[in-house]
Amino acid sequence: MIVLVGTRDSNIKNGIISNEKCPKCNEESTLHFSIYRRYTHLTLIPLFPVGRLVFIDCDHCKEKFDYEDLPEKIQLKLRNEKLGATPWMYLGSIILAGFIIFSVSNYFKEKEETSILIQNPIEGDIYNLKFSNGYYSNMRIDKVTKDSIYTTHNNFDAYMSYEIDDLDKPENFTSRKSSYSRKELLKLYRDDEIIKIRRK
Repeated sequence: MIVLVGTRDSNIKNGIISNEKCPKCNEESTLHFSIYRRYTHLTLIPLFPVGRLVFIDCDHCKEKFDYEDLPEKIQLKLRNEKLGATPWMYLGSIILAGFIIFSVSNYFKEKEETSILIQNPIEGDIYNLKFSNGYYSNMRIDKVTKDSIYTTHNNFDAYMSYEIDDLDKPENFTSRKSSYSRKELLKLYRDDEIIKIRRK
């Protein structure tokens, strides 16, 4: 996916200033102005406004000129122009904030759920693992006794944490058998080697 970051302009107001001298032709005329709001976007989704631009042209000579060419009193009038709200320009920021809140909330929910499930392992649980070498994988609980947990590790590893769930296929759990005491399992959890438990 291509991510594009940049700025765009959106016309938010047009109007006229009557009986004002044009700085180009020096004739008293009607000046037309267009105000644009500049905003930052991420792949064309607006994040937040970053400034505004004003374009002006004279009804008499049709010349265009800059906001800075106007007399101070007209500049002040345009600065005080009521522009109205442009909440859609914050759409990306709102989506991003929502995603962060959801992710953080989901992380703590999963963490709490894992801390409960680790206390009572049952057959069929899938444990997502993070190894010290940076790879990820999972293991399936095959049998639980009073003191021991018997597992089968997945035959495959993943490079990224979000790929772990894709490894969870019955044909991927074959010959890598292990057993742990309940204390060893809890230690793996405390050492952040068990990062998530899924109970079907």
